[in-house]
Amino acid sequence: MTNSELRLSEIHLAPHTTARNAAVATSYFSAGSIIASIPCLSTCVLQSEKGKRCDACHVLETDQVTLRKCSGCASFWYCSETCQGSSWRSHHKKLCKSFNTFAASAEYQALTPHDQVDAILLSQILANPTQWNSHMGGDRAGTDTLQDPYATFLDLLQGPRSDAFNLPLCLPRVAPFTELSTLARELYSRFGNNNFVLHSHLNSYAHGIFPLASRLFNHCCVPNAACKYIIRPGKAVLMHVVALQDIREGDEITIPYLDPALPYQTRREALRVNYDFECRCRLCTFQGGIEPVERPHEPGTDGSRRMEAALRTFALGSDGETVQVPTVPGLFEETPTQLRPVFHESYLPALAELFSKTSHEGPFSDAIEAGLTLLALYVLVYPPNYPQTGMHALELAKTAWNLLCTATANLSETQTAAIEKQAKLFLRIATSILATLGPEGDEGGPLEEIGILSQVLSEKRP
Repeated sequence: MTNSELRLSEIHLAPHTTARNAAVATSYFSAGSIIASIPCLSTCVLQSEKGKRCDACHVLETDQVTLRKCSGCASFWYCSETCQGSSWRSHHKKLCKSFNTFAASAEYQALTPHDQVDAILLSQILANPTQWNSHMGGDRAGTDTLQDPYATFLDLLQGPRSDAFNLPLCLPRVAPFTELSTLARELYSRFGNNNFVLHSHLNSYAHGIFPLASRLFNHCCVPNAACKYIIRPGKAVLMHVVALQDIREGDEITIPYLDPALPYQTRREALRVNYDFECRCRLCTFQGGIEPVERPHEPGTDGSRRMEAALRTFALGSDGETVQVPTVPGLFEETPTQLRPVFHESYLPALAELFSKTSHEGPFSDAIEAGLTLLALYVLVYPPNYPQTGMHALELAKTAWNLLCTATANLSETQTAAIEKQAKLFLRIATSILATLGPEGDEGGPLEEIGILSQVLSEKRP
């Protein structure tokens, strides 16, 4: 496995004032362009996904795809002999007989779900130590480490953990424990802070190691690129790094290591603990400058309603049917003082919970109002074309459709037309954003849902 399918000629590792390097574009990338297609070194599905998708290629079980258990351990599932064979040769041959004993051990059971997945990942990449030993030791100066995923992994900076924590390992009974434990510590020191959470339609389903992505791309809470995952039957999953906006020659290409909508202090602590750096992006600089943030009015009060109406008008240009989403990042820097309470750590979770509850249980008219406010907050915080914004716009469109289906008898023709217009507007926003990201994850998904709902709405009213 090599990194040969990458467009490395269009990315240059340049010096950076605070990070190790910066991945700088050497050519123009338009929004929606695939900047890099990066193979995985290893992946492991979450326990909640076991038996639902292939452990090798991650394809979901369907009427057309039947998963079969490993006949040895009965703990891994595969969609084909191709996937079972590649997994067996890569690592499972060494782990199969020991896996169930390992999974039942007190050491493994005491781990958090996150660390349990990482323990399996670490065991998988240790299964064939020869490939690591051949890259370790000696003078690697002048070696092009970007062309080999093992060399790239070893070239990553060690993580900031200082608690001497070591993951338990699933090893063959005859494995040289001392030698492998030493190698495990060497790999794990570059491991936890360089793993990625794989997602399909923004739903997490696995962890994976993509050394080149870890080596190239720095974090930013106002990123100009994002990662998506391409599931290919019978083949290892690919990471695509996609431009969220036009990237000019000389621009640094950045991705988010965490959700930019998390509260400022939460992001700051997570980046310090996991990556040992302090983010100084535009969003962190702005939010740090307005700390401490005043707590917002209690939901449902006149003060809260006034602030939410002002937020919708500020971020979307309207509090009605003709909303528009910004196309330039950094709207948050223009936030009026009276709207700053929306950055309080309590505000977004409460608003998201309200929308989730009302969009499922009703009243749907309340859900649309809460959803519009949440859309305004998303476009305030997230950069243009951020996937979560597009997914939320789709949820708003579905909520408007539910309102049409359940309340038609109580709506005037004018009200019905206004709701249909809103639903189509939300779909246009969702289409614009999610088409930029492009197809990803499992078959179907949001782009297919958009097509179906668009067709239904067009048939309802010519």
